[in-house]
Amino acid sequence: MKSIKYTNRVGLYRTPFQCYWKKKSWLNLTDSWKYQGPIFDAHTHIGEPETIDMMLKIEDESGVTAQIGIVHSREGFEYAKDKYPERFVFAKYLSLRDIAHYNVDPVIEDISKTKDEGYSLTKTWFGPRWRDYIEDVPSDFRIDSPKLNPVFQALEDNDLPLIIHVADPDTYFQLHYQDVSKYGTKDENLNQLEPVLERHPKVLFQIPHFGGQPEIYRLPNLSRWLDRFPNVILDTASSRWMARELSKDVRKASSFMKKYSDRILFGTDLSAHRGNSEYFGARYLAQRLLWETTVQNDPLPFEDVDTKDLGGTFINGLDLPLSVLRKLYWKNAIRVYKKPR
Repeated sequence: MKSIKYTNRVGLYRTPFQCYWKKKSWLNLTDSWKYQGPIFDAHTHIGEPETIDMMLKIEDESGVTAQIGIVHSREGFEYAKDKYPERFVFAKYLSLRDIAHYNVDPVIEDISKTKDEGYSLTKTWFGPRWRDYIEDVPSDFRIDSPKLNPVFQALEDNDLPLIIHVADPDTYFQLHYQDVSKYGTKDENLNQLEPVLERHPKVLFQIPHFGGQPEIYRLPNLSRWLDRFPNVILDTASSRWMARELSKDVRKASSFMKKYSDRILFGTDLSAHRGNSEYFGARYLAQRLLWETTVQNDPLPFEDVDTKDLGGTFINGLDLPLSVLRKLYWKNAIRVYKKPR
């Protein structure tokens, strides 16, 4: 596919740090995308009811017809379930406060009710900054503690997949997690997950953000995970993180995507309660440029706060084959989670 020169077509004015939206919508580009089918966004967040309609409007214009909705609000959940029953596969957030204190009984009880309440999978989050939000966390807390085995066993018993966020971008550890005694190193965060994956081979683990390892030099370790643990799938949530890191070596990134094309789901991390319509659309634009085109050194169409003082983030397209794109955008998610009712 030829490089898409979208500066004039969509009315973007660029600075070295970001693109500014003018009159036309980037959605005029949809006729030029290599992939023309429906999109399943395997990583979105549902907030309050009043924000959901706007989120779905942008998603509709972006080609999204189904999605995983990670629920943050009971009211938002009920609204989305009633108004958009054919759109969402719902994920329940498990209580991080209880998990962080090894208080497993209420978590297990919550898991047992998950399907009856209308959820299809679960979610928990171990971005290192969770330690800033929860008080009195045991200093020796570990994800792989045997004390948490009953939680993972309950997921297996109830046939529930788990979206489990572990670690964060390398840039976060450089900018925000410098207190190693509190946050640990990124390798320490990642290493804690491996025993969990090994002990619970019957639980399907969706590890967001490319397994927390889209950095090019980390891809060999991520390959080792996928080869060792057939119960692991990845999603591509966080457009800036994907674009920033995978653009650094198109050959290696493209090779990885092709080799593991059955194990990777498209996702954006779009949150109904954060951002505006232009930002929502820019997330889709960034990833489609990354996966489908041959653009070179094109500025990320929104600001990357991690690199704004270093010149910004630029996209180099991987130009993936259509067979890979079909799996990435739709087939893999439908195979794993089925289409919403």
